[in-house]
Amino acid sequence: MGKHSSPDGDGWAANGADLESLFVAERVPMVRLASLMVGSRAIAEEVVQDAFAAVSERWDGIDRPGAYLRRVVVNGCAQELRRRSVEDRHSPVRLAIPDEIPERLIELRSALDRLSDRQRIVVVLRYFVDMPDDEIARTLDVKPSTVRSLAHRALAALRRELR
Repeated sequence: MGKHSSPDGDGWAANGADLESLFVAERVPMVRLASLMVGSRAIAEEVVQDAFAAVSERWDGIDRPGAYLRRVVVNGCAQELRRRSVEDRHSPVRLAIPDEIPERLIELRSALDRLSDRQRIVVVLRYFVDMPDDEIARTLDVKPSTVRSLAHRALAALRRELR
């Protein structure tokens, strides 16, 4: 899925790296991660930019900047999904989908959109970012068993949707 920091945060501060090095190494993987979660590259860019601003403000107090950045991105995506959910309840208008996107990909994106926010986040982190369950659990501040349960339910829902 591309180069990203190790689940333990990769020791950015301990290695003497700075925020610029973190930005160069993590921006593209974090935008990819956020894009998969929120379904929009533009919104993903905003979430990641906000996350880097949060990391910048707290740089001296962060032990694992890579892990902290990932957590802030995931939380930002979750916040965006909650906001979108409220908007969707009050506005039935949907955006048109470009013709050049393969139909199966549109079906997958649509099926992901129908998952709960937490299920979608777990699926993206587990299968698109290859993050282990323990790290997903730390990122979401839940137990690893909760991650496995969310993944199991999400996969069952996706199988039903994509038949």
